Amino acid sequence: MNHVEVVQERETALNIKSILVAVDLSSHSGRTVAYALSIAKQFGASMKLIHVYTPPASIDFGAEDLYRLLENERKDVERRLTNLTDQIRAIYPKCESLLRTGDPAEQVVRAASMVKADLVVIGRHHQTLLGRFFKLDQAPKIVHRAICPVLVSEDDDD
Repeated sequence: MNHVEVVQERETALNIKSILVAVDLSSHSGRTVAYALSIAKQFGASMKLIHVYTPPASIDFGAEDLYRLLENERKDVERRLTNLTDQIRAIYPKCESLLRTGDPAEQVVRAASMVKADLVVIGRHHQTLLGRFFKLDQAPKIVHRAICPVLVSEDDDD
């Protein structure tokens, strides 16, 4: 491969038009979104923020109480995601949101394929021993399953 081919290969590899940003709506999400936003601005790419709602496994309530609780919780998550998206859209109009329910890694990977993302940006913050025990960190799962590059933004503030 000669020098011109190497340069052409690099130029096409950095053609980012669509960025999927996985957010958990915690305080860490703001840093992840800000990082993705700086990339989106450099490439003029569209951004889609995705949050995956994972309902609790089991709760000791009656069916009607459980349904009402889950519906209220999902509405709260949807409101928070909409607020975050609106904040970003105020400074960068090419931003939308997706709310999914289910396994976070699986849903992020599916969404990346669906929106034809050129890049997935996810945050990864250090977890407690309990979080590691229950394998709550979704970043490695997404990295291994996604069909496009995944940028993992480490958060050292924990």
